[in-house]
Amino acid sequence: MKAASLLAVVGAFVFLVGVWIALPWVSGDTPFVLDGSNAFLTCLHNHDYSACGYTGRLNYWGLMTSVGDWPLLQHVPDLISIGLGADGHAARARILELLSVTGVVASVVLAWLVLSRAGQRAWFWAFMLVVLSSPFLWYSRTTAAEALATGLLVCFVAATVLPAHPIVVGLAAVGAAWTKETSYPFIAALGVLGLVLAARRTGIRIRPHLIWGTVGLAVGILAASVFNVVRYGKVISPNFFEAKLHTPGIERKLEYAAGVLVSPSGGMFVFWPAASVLVLAACVVAVRRRRDVDVRPALVLVLVILGLTLGFASWWTPFGWSAIGPRLALPWGLPLVLLAFVAYGDVLRPLVARLLASPWRLLVVFAVVLAFTLPNIGTTWRPNATGAFFRQQHPPCDAPWRGGVEKWNRCQHEQMWFDRPMPLYGLHGVKSLGGAVTTALVALGLLGCLLLLRGELVPAQQQRPI
Repeated sequence: MKAASLLAVVGAFVFLVGVWIALPWVSGDTPFVLDGSNAFLTCLHNHDYSACGYTGRLNYWGLMTSVGDWPLLQHVPDLISIGLGADGHAARARILELLSVTGVVASVVLAWLVLSRAGQRAWFWAFMLVVLSSPFLWYSRTTAAEALATGLLVCFVAATVLPAHPIVVGLAAVGAAWTKETSYPFIAALGVLGLVLAARRTGIRIRPHLIWGTVGLAVGILAASVFNVVRYGKVISPNFFEAKLHTPGIERKLEYAAGVLVSPSGGMFVFWPAASVLVLAACVVAVRRRRDVDVRPALVLVLVILGLTLGFASWWTPFGWSAIGPRLALPWGLPLVLLAFVAYGDVLRPLVARLLASPWRLLVVFAVVLAFTLPNIGTTWRPNATGAFFRQQHPPCDAPWRGGVEKWNRCQHEQMWFDRPMPLYGLHGVKSLGGAVTTALVALGLLGCLLLLRGELVPAQQQRPI
């Protein structure tokens, strides 16, 4: 049974990696990012090092400069690609798509290494369950930056938890800082948490790691600030102060915060319940057993999640639409899951062991996880089907700088809560041949993860035969 389960998990993941590599998809803002890299090089060529092309006004696409408003996350590898001779959008987009695949594969490899070193190897199968049921089934074959951002954040968390050499921690902090300019405080919090957990486990002095991590974060912030000076003439992006790019009012922000978590068309608990429930369970169990375990890691995780959620809710499009699910929140899922397992794997064991000891409960968990995974599988094979979700409103929602802030928020409110849920559109792809094959293999992989996790957590004499 163990060998068959292991084969199912490995086979499903290898199949998915093959699909991601074989079927690249240029999505979202990628053409703008590539054009922005070209514009940046033109600015340097013309010795225009401040506010190059900056207008101070949002154009039709919501941009104030030809360089664009995206972080260094994809610009850096794109500029390197150009320097190495990549010519045209097609080749450069292909590199970005391969980096998406690399981000997810690296996350899996690092999770195995971290959980093995931390004495929590059993939870690797729960981590794989999270990966195989995630929206990265779709995003990993695209040029969208979320999968690459995930890889960099997991790399940073892994470097602190192991812990890696202090210089490696610093380099990982640079990469993590480039994922998003609003991420700095959350990176610092997770980095310190990871190092504290490492010190507790190994007794190692973490002061050098803290110093190098701080230096790396500072270098990342400095590079992003210099980039901003070139494109905006300012250290801080003017988008932070543009009212049309932010959610007005406390009530609306709180509504959007709830939407980031539980909206049927964009909530993390809807699009990625495995990750959401596991992190929530770890925090709840820690708080309930606060007399026996250190609750501080749980408090850090909760504060980071709340901060991220409120931050997304303050942005004009809290999910990162037009896209599938809670795009902006996705890069933080795997790092938070990994930290939760390292911090609270031991206290989660009895709870999950009781849940999986019964074959019927195991099968119920499998059925629920698979059901919520199907839209991600379907989107992988029919990406355009979800576009119908955004056409439900007549006329479609128009950006706040074009159609007005209040009109946009009323329209988004309807989409978020009352329109036909987005996951239902993703199911169309499950009916295709590729979707059916992927569903079968992913289902076997998910079941294999649960059986392997059960085998690690539940003593053999307590396991009822399936």
